[in-house]
Amino acid sequence: MLKRIIKEQKVAILAVVIILLSFISSGIFAYYNHNNQSVDYNRDQLLSEANVLYYEGKYEASINKYRKLLSYENSKVARKNLAAVYESLGKYKDAAKEYEQLLKDENSSQLRLDLAMAYYNLDQLDNSERELKILKDSELEEDYILRDVNYYLSLIANKRSNYEQAEEYIRLALADNNFALGYYQLGEVKYNQGVYKEAIDYYLKALKIDGSLKGVNRKIALAYLELDQSKSAIVYLKRANKENKEDRVIANKLAELKLSHPDYFEDKELTLPEERKREIPDSVTFEEVEAIKDPGRELRIGILDNEAEVYFRVGSDFKVKEEDKVILEAKKSDLLKAVFEEGRYYLEIGEKKIEFSNAVQVIPNNYAPVLVHNIIYGRGYYWGGIEDRQYRGSLELIPRKQGITVVNLVHMEEYLMGVIPSEMSPSWPIESLKVQAVAARSYTLANLNKHSDDGYDLCSDVHCAAYRGIGREYPRSNQAVLDTAGEVMSYNGKPINAVYSANSGGHTENSEDVWKFKVGYLRGVSTEIKDSKFPLSPADLKEWLRDTPTSYSNNLEFTKASHYRWQRSLSIEYLESSLGIKNIKEVLPTQRGESGSVRSLLVIGENEEKEFTYNLRSKFGGLRSNRFWIQPQYENGRLSSFLFYGSGWGHSVGMDQVAVAAMADMGSKYKDILNHFYTDIKIEDRY
Repeated sequence: MLKRIIKEQKVAILAVVIILLSFISSGIFAYYNHNNQSVDYNRDQLLSEANVLYYEGKYEASINKYRKLLSYENSKVARKNLAAVYESLGKYKDAAKEYEQLLKDENSSQLRLDLAMAYYNLDQLDNSERELKILKDSELEEDYILRDVNYYLSLIANKRSNYEQAEEYIRLALADNNFALGYYQLGEVKYNQGVYKEAIDYYLKALKIDGSLKGVNRKIALAYLELDQSKSAIVYLKRANKENKEDRVIANKLAELKLSHPDYFEDKELTLPEERKREIPDSVTFEEVEAIKDPGRELRIGILDNEAEVYFRVGSDFKVKEEDKVILEAKKSDLLKAVFEEGRYYLEIGEKKIEFSNAVQVIPNNYAPVLVHNIIYGRGYYWGGIEDRQYRGSLELIPRKQGITVVNLVHMEEYLMGVIPSEMSPSWPIESLKVQAVAARSYTLANLNKHSDDGYDLCSDVHCAAYRGIGREYPRSNQAVLDTAGEVMSYNGKPINAVYSANSGGHTENSEDVWKFKVGYLRGVSTEIKDSKFPLSPADLKEWLRDTPTSYSNNLEFTKASHYRWQRSLSIEYLESSLGIKNIKEVLPTQRGESGSVRSLLVIGENEEKEFTYNLRSKFGGLRSNRFWIQPQYENGRLSSFLFYGSGWGHSVGMDQVAVAAMADMGSKYKDILNHFYTDIKIEDRY
């Protein structure tokens, strides 16, 4: 009996085992059957296609690619990028779901911060605060994450009217003392506390870091009004009104104050530099200059255009020639006047008056400066001025229909001595000044015909290169010019247009990604110590712009931290006023370059949309560069602003001047630096 029971139990156990094995085998088959489908997709290809679609501004197509990959496998990379794209579209509910899923598999501080920010924009403040406090209690290696944790905790506390807590958090965020939005937030906290004087101080600190921040002048004005300081308030009310003409609160305040304090609106009369009185000194002191052994080819640099009268002197005895004929001889320091009267041209010295009809040259008998009085700079701008300038070489006065054009005939190396200190600080490493000298020499030769219709090669302002003559020269920059005399970068046998900008933010751009045309030697290159691999995925691009990667472009001896990485918040009200689009719903990059720079932006309003492709920086509030990440910001369920995370200052094509200085400071030689920034060039000696 016992044996039969045992036998039956064995049979039952065997049956159960068989059934279990059956389930297991069917499960294994399903698993392998599912995996067998992996042959039908290529993970890397799908990710690459999704990234390309994102850079092309095809967001829904990009999302579909990431989701397709996720249907095949639980790809963290695809999910992270999917969440980032959702963020850029303002779809924070979808982004939060992806971040929640990612955090189940990986305890990442970046992902948790992203989740907290998504919750904040969904107005889920408790959830956001919970995630932020988890981060705050952990050991964070990335400074920007700790900064943003405290920043968002401050925003939450401020919303809840817990101003002391809000102040405590934002002061911790300001361990990054270049955080302009942080100082603005501290100003907001102080304003809400009714401490208006301190609020103004912090608003002004924000503007000192980033003078193009929008909305700050408005808050300063309102704070001054709370302090009953109407005169100071008017200054900032006017600035706020200039920023946003549609702001009725500001317009109404100005109107009220104009009635109550009309005397405060009696502005000092401003005059443009060309409208100001010009005085001629009785005597001058000439700079002492020495001739250069091999000064290079002669250039024609336009100094003044279409002037009714021109006053000049020479630092030695000199002659004036019309064609090959000497029409006047004069002594050192004699004052001459060239004048255009009733369609005729004259030279005046004392009581003597000589008419001329062709170009005349003013030639020193010895190597000495020529001085031109009353050079106007900043023409058309109130900040402009008038000054006397001394130049090497000689002068040519050209009679034109509208007046007299003045040209400085100066040799290449002499010209560069007056240019380099205006383009790069003469206190920077000598190798960087050599880089600038070769770049400027190459640029000059490549652009010689820029003003041929005006009677000269190049002008003397920033349209070509800022050239202020001998008064701008410095010994170190002069030495850099002489040490590289005649050296020019060429590509396919021609001098290159060696463009450069102040700070590339860690990576320069391909020319076609900024200016629409491809130039072989203007290829994007890294200035990071450890190169990031561009083009970056959406998620990596966002983190790269929020973080502060170690780079030659971020050497604080030669730049400000806020020139390398910056943040900007543009309110819906500001954008609607400046762009002329009502009820803005989205601001979306529709095309990015390989290194992340935005080539075009689509702004979608309630009843219209516009795509912007030119002058993006100026049209969107004076952005420091075209490389940025945009995140829509919501307050109480309403789209309130767009947050820009950006890198660099300038167009980022060609040479990065800050990186050049840092590389030179670390021991790099000028030719190696030039070959890094300009692709496949040759450095030739043209003398």
